Amino acid sequence: YHGQCAFLSEEQLCELYQEGGEDLALCGTCRLYPRHAEEFPNLREFSLSLSCPAAAEQILLSPVPVRFLQGENPNRTETHRFWGFDIPLFTILKKTRSFLFQTLQDRSRPLYLRTAVVLAFCHDLQERVDRRALNRAEELFVRYRSKDLLEWFSRRLSARNRREELRHQTLARLFGLLDHLEILRDDWLPYFSGAKAALQSQCASSVQSREAFRKFFTDAMTEQLLIYFLFTYFYGAVYNGSPYGKAKLAFAGTVLIRELAMAYWLKAQAPVRGSAPDAPQTVSLRIALEAAWKFSRELEHSDFNLYRLEALLEDEERFGL
Repeated sequence: YHGQCAFLSEEQLCELYQEGGEDLALCGTCRLYPRHAEEFPNLREFSLSLSCPAAAEQILLSPVPVRFLQGENPNRTETHRFWGFDIPLFTILKKTRSFLFQTLQDRSRPLYLRTAVVLAFCHDLQERVDRRALNRAEELFVRYRSKDLLEWFSRRLSARNRREELRHQTLARLFGLLDHLEILRDDWLPYFSGAKAALQSQCASSVQSREAFRKFFTDAMTEQLLIYFLFTYFYGAVYNGSPYGKAKLAFAGTVLIRELAMAYWLKAQAPVRGSAPDAPQTVSLRIALEAAWKFSRELEHSDFNLYRLEALLEDEERFGL
């Protein structure tokens, strides 16, 4: 009714829930959402959906690394049939995801180094998957835990002279991908267009603006987003054999949310030329949360958009390691 559920009260609360209770009155979708479930043989994982504003707040604003609660239910019987499920690949994916989480949550190291290691590891794992050489995957864990390799990554990344040029190119290409996705909500196109216009401004490209932006969109928030996308989608690589593609999807989603937030953070401040932006903290956080749940609703509520974005990111010439 006028774009929202007819059973919402004036206080935006569900009257069915208030009158009948969760078990008696709610449909399956309302009982589950904003929880998200993924099922694998003898394993069911639940997470919160970033598309829910309340869930987005919990995900982005948690200052501590995410913990995952585990439990067993010996009385539950497996009901799904997983025909042709690749158990050896799934075993490697489980070990890999644990390693990725451990790497991303090691806050003793700078975020750029942690993220580089994660993406490179998935790239190298993909080579072994493509060559059907999973028996050689174990050597990756040994190599990537080496202190010498981490130091090599640090030197390699700090020596890149074309960093800013590559960043601009990659961001432009990432935003270009969104033009190929289906539009689910009427408010998305003006929101997206407004962000592109703001990011094309001179202020958006200045080092001063980006440093000020990072004071509120912290490394911890970026880490939480990467963990969220990897937790939700990485195991899906067991079906398409593309752990590198799932990692790219996680990175693209995180970067696009961050850049959407920066665009509207700049618009909210309209800084005087030469002065450092300084938006109120509450406004900044609201902008970041809105960017997260708006983007998630367009991407994650459409299987077509998820598959399409992952497929477009396979172009190594435009989105290479």
